[in-house]
Amino acid sequence: MSEFLEVIGNVGFPIAVSIYLLIRVENKLSELTAAIGELREAIILLPHEKYWKAIPTMPSFPSNGQPAKQEYL
Repeated sequence: MSEFLEVIGNVGFPIAVSIYLLIRVENKLSELTAAIGELREAIILLPHEKYWKAIPTMPSFPSNGQPAKQEYL
C-alpha cells in the first residue's frame, strides 16, 4: 500500500501539472486561432489598390544583368 501511495505521489503531481498546462495552452491556441481568423478577414477586406500603389516597385535590371546606378540627391 505504501508503494502505491509513493507511485501516486511521484507520478500524480507531474500528471496534474501537465493536464493543467495543456488546458491553459489549449485556451491560448483557441484565442490565437480566432485572432488569425480575424486578421485574415481584415486582410481580405483591405482596399488593395490604395495601399499597393504606395509601395515602391523594385528597380528593373537592364539587359546586361547589372543593376542600374542610382543617383542620390
